[in-house]
Amino acid sequence: MKFPSRTEILDRIPNKYDAVIAVSLRVKMLTDGKKRICEEYDDNPIKTAMTEIASGALVVDIEK
Repeated sequence: MKFPSRTEILDRIPNKYDAVIAVSLRVKMLTDGKKRICEEYDDNPIKTAMTEIASGALVVDIEK
């Protein structure tokens, strides 16, 4: 599995800084044992978090 492109993630979360925070929070959840949302399996939690966000499986709510 390859890393999703930055533009795929930025289509879901327009601000790149919010995108980085969202990915890092999801990575922390995955390393703490939370269940994966996407069906593709990869040992790398960063790839998994990025795939979940880019595919739309994980909806991120950004507070303003």
